[in-house]
Amino acid sequence: MTVSVERVVLATDGSASAATAAAHALFLARVLDASLHAVSATGTPQSSATETTETETAGASASAAFEAEEAVGAVTRRALLAGVRLTSEVVGGPAATAVERVVGDGDLLVLGRHGRSGPGRFLVGSVAERVLDAPPVPTLVVPWASPRPTYRRVALLAADEAPSASAETLARRIAAATRGVLEPLAVVDERDAETASREARRTLETEARARVNAVAAAAARDAVESGGTVRTGVPATELLAHVKRTGADAVVLGVGGDDEARLAGYRAAGTVAGRVVRHAEVPTLVVPPSAGDGETSGPRGRR
Repeated sequence: MTVSVERVVLATDGSASAATAAAHALFLARVLDASLHAVSATGTPQSSATETTETETAGASASAAFEAEEAVGAVTRRALLAGVRLTSEVVGGPAATAVERVVGDGDLLVLGRHGRSGPGRFLVGSVAERVLDAPPVPTLVVPWASPRPTYRRVALLAADEAPSASAETLARRIAAATRGVLEPLAVVDERDAETASREARRTLETEARARVNAVAAAAARDAVESGGTVRTGVPATELLAHVKRTGADAVVLGVGGDDEARLAGYRAAGTVAGRVVRHAEVPTLVVPPSAGDGETSGPRGRR
């Protein structure tokens, strides 16, 4: 099964973190043979006092629009130099809402993990938090200090629910495009292991090993080299450690469905995806259900 990424959508506010995200968006657009769409939001100018005049409000709006235009202009120049097909737009309103309106089926969204605040700035940190609650499309969150993109070693959380299938398919697609290595990890939830009998624990470990082997077999069919690791512990913690152990320069995981419900006990510290996004030193690709199997990821269409 292949994944067709038709368009990489980059949310940019012109900040340093957005510039880092742009490098990854350009790289993925090139290796996946997709177009790049740069979008920036003007935000909603806020009045700090009731006596704010219409002239002041209009000035803030004009400044916000100018900064948004500058942000997409910077990406346009980089795309021309890289030979990547590009479209762009400036969208009014709050950044998170703008992103949700712009993306559609066949898109891969790219966000920087941090951003500047204020009118005319893409609140990238806030956008990432909101979007990841229910990502409309596969969403890549890039830390501001990420190194030059290569995606030659891709870590994958191999779970046992439907979201993992979509994530696995997209991870294989990226690894195949970069001639990289796929590093799947299956985690036996320590809560399950602690309460299980010895026989039940062996069953859990056997099932986890089977998931890793299935990923490796599918990767082999796509001519992608694959490793495979099984660990017992807290899924997010183990995945972050797996990224470091393998030297992965990107990590992919699925969200939604029964797997998220099963891990609900960890919500006090954030979802698995949320914890990984906040703490990973490499880009994290969060994939919603059905993103990799040719089904639509929701009612949104490209606007």
